[in-house]
Amino acid sequence: MSTAGSKSEAAFTAIIPRLQSLPAVRIWLLAVFISAVMTEIIVSAMELLLKGQITYDYLLTGLVASLSVAGIVAALLIALLARLKQEVQSNEWMRNDLNESEERYKLAVSASNSAMWDYDLTTGRVYLSDNWSKFLGGVEQPTYTTIHELTKLVPMVEQQMVKDAILGVVKNQDRSTYKITHRVKKPDGGFILISSEGRVTKRDRDGRALHMIGINRDITEQ
Repeated sequence: MSTAGSKSEAAFTAIIPRLQSLPAVRIWLLAVFISAVMTEIIVSAMELLLKGQITYDYLLTGLVASLSVAGIVAALLIALLARLKQEVQSNEWMRNDLNESEERYKLAVSASNSAMWDYDLTTGRVYLSDNWSKFLGGVEQPTYTTIHELTKLVPMVEQQMVKDAILGVVKNQDRSTYKITHRVKKPDGGFILISSEGRVTKRDRDGRALHMIGINRDITEQ
């Protein structure tokens, strides 16, 4: 391999790591721009050659220059593909980490005899994790219900206390969490004692609460 060729290869090798640090969109735009310029040069040279206005030596020089530009474009494309591969791999790792974190959280909640809940105040819909159905004597599975139906499980004498606790954090922006203890009626007519904690996680620009999350712990045995 010639010395010039070695220097050229070394230059391209040094360019790629720098290009990989650029955003993928910028690399793509740069590759398109260089390709367009190279195409215009080749087309113009061919037109001049056909008209007899340039010599073959000049055309050969232009061809070498075009090949050099092609090498740069190739380096750009290699960097772009490497960057895209890196981003895909990074996103895959993030998804795996998120799934693992979610599984660890579910195990921790289950081990603490707790059920996580998620309340959408805009629709009134409530989601409760698997343990909730177990608390009520059923099979472990997610529960999808409404705040109205959920409130009906609380004895009448305690319903107002529960409503006041929720409204207290919904209406008061300075107080974002609550914690109360109340009973919940099971389908068989029995009751369990629940320690319920919740907090507002999202409000609109006017301060109206939009979303809440929390945990219900079965403390009947305690």
